Amino acid sequence: MGNVNAIWERLIHQYEKKRRAIPFDFKNTVLENLGERRSNNYPHYIHYYPGKIFPYIPIFLLSLDELCSPSGIVLDPFSGSGTILLESIINPVDKRNVWGVEINPLGRLISKVKTTPLNIESTRNILKQIFHYNRSLSNSISLPIPKFKNMSIWFSEKAIKELAKLRLSIESLNTERNHKDFFWLCFSSVIRKVAKADPFIPPPVLLKPYKYKDNHKKYKYVQNFLKNAENPDVVAIFETIVEKNLKSISALNNIKDVRSKKIKAKIIWDDAKDIKFSRLAERGRVIKTNNIRPLDSNSINLIITSPPYLTAQKYIRTHKLELLWLDLLTEKELQRLDKELIGTEKVSLREVDFDKHIGIKSIDRLIKWAIAISPERAALVYKYFQDMQQAISEMYRVLKGNAYVILVVGNNTVLKRKIKTYRLLTDLAVSIGFREILVLKDNIRGRGMITKRHNSGGLIKEEYAIILRKEKS
Repeated sequence: MGNVNAIWERLIHQYEKKRRAIPFDFKNTVLENLGERRSNNYPHYIHYYPGKIFPYIPIFLLSLDELCSPSGIVLDPFSGSGTILLESIINPVDKRNVWGVEINPLGRLISKVKTTPLNIESTRNILKQIFHYNRSLSNSISLPIPKFKNMSIWFSEKAIKELAKLRLSIESLNTERNHKDFFWLCFSSVIRKVAKADPFIPPPVLLKPYKYKDNHKKYKYVQNFLKNAENPDVVAIFETIVEKNLKSISALNNIKDVRSKKIKAKIIWDDAKDIKFSRLAERGRVIKTNNIRPLDSNSINLIITSPPYLTAQKYIRTHKLELLWLDLLTEKELQRLDKELIGTEKVSLREVDFDKHIGIKSIDRLIKWAIAISPERAALVYKYFQDMQQAISEMYRVLKGNAYVILVVGNNTVLKRKIKTYRLLTDLAVSIGFREILVLKDNIRGRGMITKRHNSGGLIKEEYAIILRKEKS
């Protein structure tokens, strides 16, 4: 612990002298000074999710005395699949209560399950109930099947029938919500394994094996994948996923404060631009009633978050099939939510007013440059920084005075021009009232982060940890 605090002091001193992003290896620093290694020993990989933050970043930052008191509350306004939530409650130095905000309902479900300890024996007994109910369902029974376009293109007739039986078996469980959510998440993990979607492309795209003819290994793999999708053993796949996930979830039971629920992670809301305090219903649904209150101003001790990238990850479209099978969204709701994401590409010129500047010179110059080349692409840039301005202002509101906010971001390519997004977001945060303390730069090395996102998004090779402090007013 002493070593990491000494490292922090050296980094601060170095940054004060040079005022440039400092190259920093989070993983090696954590391994050498804290001895913490992340593989499958904790439930980070309980469900696929694109663009996850590298866990060694929050491990290091949450271990520093300066950033947050041991009893402080941590907030992640863009919690995704809950990496920061999990690392907050299992940190090797100080374990802290943590709250998350996430717009993607599947992300909320993943976050909730991966931070909730379960009695393993009880869970296995409930699994037996699921199998018993599943076997009792007659082949002639009329099964509830979600209604969405092209169902028969994405799934074989057998896959549809078996998925519907398994879904009904989980739905019929008479057990407490933590267990049901665990099994819903395992069910979600089955969806893409039995869909006729290309396993190498995150957003669902119909698998066409001939595209991989030049790569013998991949070609053979996708041929077998498609064959299995036509005749899948859904129950066997589900059981394998359950056992794998139980093994990783069981690690939470070894942490006394988590097991006793003294330390908890909670998803409290879905909108980072207007944070309120609520709770979750089954399957990651946010309970919204008339008496929901805003999250108190000056109430949070530390914010660590990885905001959405500018025109980057297709989070909602990537999970389209899972969201539909889980009845979390209809196709119409899915399209609407896709437009509401910060960083969405679903922005029309009618939605932006270029005459109303963001108010930060570096950002306004970028937008002006982009307008001259492509007003449509400029609209995406404008909307992204407008939304981030609201989100960072909300972070400022809920954060206590003298407390820190840490934004972990990557740079972007806009209209073939490399953009220092980390610097633009730093300028934006400073304009709101934050003080720039430190910027660290780490290379991305195979982290479950899809570095090559699409033709317009560019290749993300580095992540920047921007450390800011709210000056006490």
